[in-house]
Amino acid sequence: MKMICLPYAGAHVNVFSELQKQLNRSYPSLGIIPLEYPGHGRRFSEKPAGSIQEITADLFTSLHKTLDQSEELILLGYSMGSIIAYELASLLIDAGYTVSKLLFLAATPPHRIEVVDEAEPDDDTLLERCQIYGLIKEGQFASAQMRQLFLPALRSDITAVNRYNLGNQYHCHFFSPEVEIAVFQGLLDKSVTAVEDWRDIAASPIYYYSYQSGHFFYYEYQEEVFADIISFVKSTQSTQFKGGSGL
Repeated sequence: MKMICLPYAGAHVNVFSELQKQLNRSYPSLGIIPLEYPGHGRRFSEKPAGSIQEITADLFTSLHKTLDQSEELILLGYSMGSIIAYELASLLIDAGYTVSKLLFLAATPPHRIEVVDEAEPDDDTLLERCQIYGLIKEGQFASAQMRQLFLPALRSDITAVNRYNLGNQYHCHFFSPEVEIAVFQGLLDKSVTAVEDWRDIAASPIYYYSYQSGHFFYYEYQEEVFADIISFVKSTQSTQFKGGSGL
């Protein structure tokens, strides 16, 4: 069994380093595959992709060359990574792969993301908007060097999310009962809406986990989040469950 991990906008795969350590200890037979987007992390020299669809196609091409179709797959996405996980899961299933579980963290259901198709704001305005919605950490882009290195990828990612439904047209993928789906959310996250509409994509009940935090509950409630992720990954299909801090 393999678990594919997809980071949030502007990030690279090191955000999953601690989770990977925990999973390796709790579930040593599970192979972890953190994926890097074009223009991010080890792929920094590449041009960032211009849309969610381009990112997904790029990752699918890479996975298709290496994955064994007989092996069960789990996909985990954080924020923008949830949209990519959702699209990538659909591509993998259509190509004959077995996807057993999907974990969506800190994300509005893709078919409920409102289109924002406007002129790109200047750097200060972009960062101010991200700060208001809790999409970046305090002081993350305080230095000119950090802006120069990482802001282009963040800008490209945000544009890709904002324009996602220009191409998708609010279409909703639907996953069969064999695919278990869990949604993890910060109850104070201003950037996430319509969480209940994740049910539109699933034939089976959704598992919900929530925390008294904002967009980065993954860091603020790390012990609880990791325990909930591991519990869901190791579980077999059962009845709908609502758990996590704050419930």
